[in-house]
Amino acid sequence: MDLAAFHQQFREEAAENVRVLQDGLLALETEADAGVRRATVDRVFRAMHTIKGSARVLGFEPISRVAHALESLLGEVRQERRPFDRPLADALLRAGDALLALSDAAVAGQAPPLDVEALIASLPVSADAVAPATATAPTAAPANPSAAPPRAARQTVRVRVDRLDRMLNLAGELVVSQQVLSNHADELRALHAAVERQLQALAQLEAELGRLRFSPLQRQALDRPLAAAREAGAQVSALAQRQAERFCRYTGQYELLVRDLEQEVMAARLLPIATVFGGLPRAVRDLALATGKQVSLSLQGEAVELDRKVLEAIADPLLHLVRNAVDHGLEAPDERQAAGKTPQGHLTVRAEAASSEVRVVVADDGRGIDPQRVREQAARLGIISAESAARLPDHEALELIFAPGFSTASVITDISGRGVGMDVVRQNLAELGGRVEVDSRPGAGTSVTLVLPLTLVTTRILLVGVGHDRFALPASACRGVIWVDRQQVQALEGQPVIEHAGRMVGVLHLAELLGMASAAPVSGVGRTPAVLIGGPQRLVALLADELLDEREVVVKSLGALLASQRRFSGAVQLGDGSLVLLLNPLHLMQPVRGAPLATPAAPPRARRLLVADDSFTTRELIRSILQSAGYEVVVAVDGADALDALRSGPIDLVVSDVEMPRLNGFELVTRIRAEHRLHNLPVVLVTSLASEEHRRRGLEVGAQAYIVKSQFDQQSLLDVVRRLLGDER
Repeated sequence: MDLAAFHQQFREEAAENVRVLQDGLLALETEADAGVRRATVDRVFRAMHTIKGSARVLGFEPISRVAHALESLLGEVRQERRPFDRPLADALLRAGDALLALSDAAVAGQAPPLDVEALIASLPVSADAVAPATATAPTAAPANPSAAPPRAARQTVRVRVDRLDRMLNLAGELVVSQQVLSNHADELRALHAAVERQLQALAQLEAELGRLRFSPLQRQALDRPLAAAREAGAQVSALAQRQAERFCRYTGQYELLVRDLEQEVMAARLLPIATVFGGLPRAVRDLALATGKQVSLSLQGEAVELDRKVLEAIADPLLHLVRNAVDHGLEAPDERQAAGKTPQGHLTVRAEAASSEVRVVVADDGRGIDPQRVREQAARLGIISAESAARLPDHEALELIFAPGFSTASVITDISGRGVGMDVVRQNLAELGGRVEVDSRPGAGTSVTLVLPLTLVTTRILLVGVGHDRFALPASACRGVIWVDRQQVQALEGQPVIEHAGRMVGVLHLAELLGMASAAPVSGVGRTPAVLIGGPQRLVALLADELLDEREVVVKSLGALLASQRRFSGAVQLGDGSLVLLLNPLHLMQPVRGAPLATPAAPPRARRLLVADDSFTTRELIRSILQSAGYEVVVAVDGADALDALRSGPIDLVVSDVEMPRLNGFELVTRIRAEHRLHNLPVVLVTSLASEEHRRRGLEVGAQAYIVKSQFDQQSLLDVVRRLLGDER
């Protein structure tokens, strides 16, 4: 038998059982009830037993050996021959990660990506647990001992994702077809109305002719064609009415069928958000250990369902928000106690379903976001001028955290602070038709809300007219529709604004944004419809020539040729067959970020960087990466050599190892900060020392970035270097 057909199923099963392992281990660290702990250990033990057995059947021997080692170790915990503690949990979690890597490689037909023997040797298991065990058949349970009637098992079938996607597209096309049929029904009703008007006109003509004098022969000659026309009109009217009524009944039934099919396809694509939430407890645990903080995580609304593609798209943004909350938001235990809080910080991730939207809230009770600090940092990074930043109200100042490259981190680490993230979060949400809202109170915590569409099968749009053309806006981005009196438009710092609901709202004309010469002026005389877009903290009024309709549509991709542009996020086909471009609200809002931007800096000159590392391989790798990015690079073999290089010529930035002879990285940074000429020189530490103690030491001596080699990649290094040099703008 060809077992390759079962490989993909094994990988999915293994991933599910590793998730059971991780969830169980995290629960055991906090659970006190002995009965619950025993049940959890049993569940985790069975998960490893399942992986072991399946791997042996498929011939995946390395996976089987690791799973057997974990099973034996959990068996010792199960039999109370070994205590469950944090070092043991750490070892088991690392082994679970290894099982995932091994299963991916095995299914792909690749060699194991790690040393299995070394992994097993690193586990705190007994000698007999490592040796392969002889498989024993489990004792069969009595078949239905109660003689009660067996419950019918719920039948399921696995469907490939690409087939499900094709079903989604077909359901979307049917929605468009239904709109076409609705248009035909409207035309039939219009035809019936036209025939009725024709009959009325004919009756008026007869009345007028009746008042004229004709001979009997002439009257007879007129009456015959008039009667025939009247009879034919009545027949056409009756036929048009019958067809319109019949067609309307048909379209009504068709609409119900399409809606039912749409709901079934949507239900087939929906997954509980628990599939995304599942990895958060492990991530929070690791982050808390890395930052030396105490964190309790509460997950709520795990049964809320979302479209699979929506879940895939929010997985990374959600993890980024959680990392930000732990690293930036929550304070260290001593800082929390000094502020009158409990040593343990509280982080809540909550999902709430509301109509056609789902709201995912990430809230912490940490230090909050200081608007003044945000203003100062944005001005320092050149995102906004200091004068404009000072005039921003607090709720608009918070919007600056979404600017590309913005970060308030005092030191850049592998956890956060690279100046990438919140802008990407907002961009990803906008591409889904969602939005991000932030609420923060200094000293009390921060809440970030992701507002997501329930499904991507169809999208509600608002059709607007601009000149002789039509465009669409996603309804999820529209906060309301108002009428703008052009005489009320004012100028604030060169930007047209209006007062709405007690606040100043920026004004943009869609025609001007789209480069259309037929636009009516923003100011002047007359009233113009406007669509409010944005969030509670920042609104923009988009002036249009007319508002046309709101409807449900299927958004089509613009293809690879237009993938790089950001003005339009897709196209929609209307019921009459015409295509309308869907505007990207996030891109439209960029001209009114709240204040004029600072004058753009001149193109960066060729910067001179110093790389200090006693390892030839590492030193040459980093040098090659930086040179390929256009930087001039000089190298040093240790800290003392690096000091000599700094004193011999201008250097714009230093990338240094920590563990070096003669003068280590910490000592090098200390010496750099002690010299007046080098006091502000940016320093990036790239090291294998990953503990929180070493990170703090790097911050204390004055390094601006701290990157751990085990999580090092080329792009992360370049992002850090560019940000510290100010080359991103």
